[in-house]
Amino acid sequence: MKNRQLVVVAGLFAIFLTACDSLFHVRTDTLVYHWDPQVAGQTVIVPVTFFLAGVAMLDTSRRVQPQAVRPINVRRVLASLGVVTGAYLISGLLDPGLAWAYALVLLVAWGVRVVLRDERAIAVVAGIVIATGGVLAEAALSAAGEFDYLAPDLLGVPWWLFPLYLHGAFVAADIVAFVRSRAPTGATDVVRPAP
Repeated sequence: MKNRQLVVVAGLFAIFLTACDSLFHVRTDTLVYHWDPQVAGQTVIVPVTFFLAGVAMLDTSRRVQPQAVRPINVRRVLASLGVVTGAYLISGLLDPGLAWAYALVLLVAWGVRVVLRDERAIAVVAGIVIATGGVLAEAALSAAGEFDYLAPDLLGVPWWLFPLYLHGAFVAADIVAFVRSRAPTGATDVVRPAP
């Protein structure tokens, strides 16, 4: 996945996740934004935040995933996206008293998905890096006053957020593998080391 492709996909993530956040979390009172200006209950930096999250997730996935990955089809990408979207929706409808149980269900489902993967170790490493980074970033933004989850459990975020990001890591990995499998023969990713 080239940098240009990564930016385009991260932009699509930002649009999609901003809509999901509005529908699944803002309208269900799962979280509330505090910073102004706001549009439809979301601070205007929400799309930027999701864009940066998309860049980080895709870049992590392309760095840890080997170049020679088995080609995947668009159905697998859509299935991964469907799992995350469904989990995101349920998180907004969930009774806060069930946060632990929901986190456990998501974690077990992630474990099953890992077992079904060809590159299990890479899926685990990428998932843990992405989930840890996502939770810490959301905790930092919440601590800075951008938003509050109405039923936080730890660090200002709910328990289910970590395993939700684990599933999000699968989406990023599947998109990277899908884009790579469509690249012309001999094309390679352009990933330059950080200075």
